[in-house]
Amino acid sequence: MLSLLTEATHLNCMTEHHLKNYKIDATPISNYKLGAKYCRKELKNCGVCIYIQEALKFTNICLQKHCKEQHIEIIAVQIKLKKKNVIIFCVYRAPSGDFDYFLNKFHHIMNSLHTYKTKFIIRGDININYLELITKRNN
Repeated sequence: MLSLLTEATHLNCMTEHHLKNYKIDATPISNYKLGAKYCRKELKNCGVCIYIQEALKFTNICLQKHCKEQHIEIIAVQIKLKKKNVIIFCVYRAPSGDFDYFLNKFHHIMNSLHTYKTKFIIRGDININYLELITKRNN
C-alpha cells in the first residue's frame, strides 16, 4: 500500500461530519482525542470537529454561543508552543448562510482571541463563491 505520510497528522479538522453529540462522542479514532466539536440541534447534517493526537496538550476554546446553524459553525483549540500560542479554528458556513453575518461574527471572535503571541490556523469550508463576489463588486 502506498503511503504519502511518514507520520500521523497532529490534528484532523472535519466539517460536515453529520453526527449528533452522542454519536460523535462514541466515535473514537485510534491515537486521537476529540478536542472540540459542534453538532447541529435543529437542522440535519453538518457539524465540525477537531481530533488531536493524544500526546499533544491543548485547551478547548468554547465558541458554542457564537454558532448559528448554516451561518457559522465554529470550534477552536489552543496549543501552547515554546514562545507562541496557536489557535486552530475549524469552521463551516453553508452555501445558503448569510455571508455578512459570518464575516462579522468571525471577525469578532478573532479580535477577542488575538494577542501579540497568538497565531491562528483556520481550517474548514466557508463556501464562498468568489466569482459571485467579483460580479457583485463590478456591478
